[in-house]
Amino acid sequence: MKFIVLAALFACAMAMPPRMILPRLPASVIMKGKYQLIPSNKIVGGTVVEPNSLPFQISLQRRGATGAYSQSCGGSILDASVMIDAAHCVRGVDATILRVVAGEHSLRTDSGLEQNRGVASFIIHENYKPLTFENDISLLFLDAPLDLSVPSAQPIALPPPTSELDPPAGTIVTVSGWGTTSSGGVISDTLRSVDVPVVDDDTCNRAYGGTAANPEVYPSMLCAGDMSNGGIDSCQGDSGGPLFTGTGASAVQHGIVSWGQGCALAGYPGVYTQVSFFLDWIAANRG
Repeated sequence: MKFIVLAALFACAMAMPPRMILPRLPASVIMKGKYQLIPSNKIVGGTVVEPNSLPFQISLQRRGATGAYSQSCGGSILDASVMIDAAHCVRGVDATILRVVAGEHSLRTDSGLEQNRGVASFIIHENYKPLTFENDISLLFLDAPLDLSVPSAQPIALPPPTSELDPPAGTIVTVSGWGTTSSGGVISDTLRSVDVPVVDDDTCNRAYGGTAANPEVYPSMLCAGDMSNGGIDSCQGDSGGPLFTGTGASAVQHGIVSWGQGCALAGYPGVYTQVSFFLDWIAANRG
């Protein structure tokens, strides 16, 4: 039945004007009808970052049939051999077609600072649920360690255990990536970032149609975005990338780009995997 309903939704979407697309939501939200089609020219705010000013950011790329690699997701450096990412970025993917690039800024132009590594293996959280995006976290293990003696490739810090509760609503956090600059748009060539305010769980949960008994936004998730005006958000292609405070090598990662209603729509903040919720899991699995 679920497949029939989703197929019907897809057919309806195809019948809509070509500038409208389906949102990037868990199937559970779509099945409830708590979504709207997205105008593909909704621009996401943010600016191009100073090259290599976010040395923890990695580009996760996939090799296509021609042998060329293309941008797939973001991610962050935990240490020389382990990256932190979203489960949905690698679920069902053969590790041999994946490549991590550290020190990346422009996807089209080599600066000489890039470090390309294959992905030897990855671990997805054992309780990851694609229907709801619960536990959307993974660890990637490289086939050779990165050189972290250079300023263009540095690990990101994890939050302390005392921050298991969400940062207070209104706290300004930053999200970065090479994702599309509009919902349904094209990948950005250069790394971009945008500052977004944290949204409390109850407000975020209500926005997506959840209830206390049947939530859509779980305690292991963190929300951030402009509820009033929209216009600032992560988008497709940013998945797996960091939501953080601080700058450069002093940055602390609080979230992993996971899901949301389109990109930058007012009233629909982006939803992130809350890193502090998974500190024990990370410690037990990073090796």
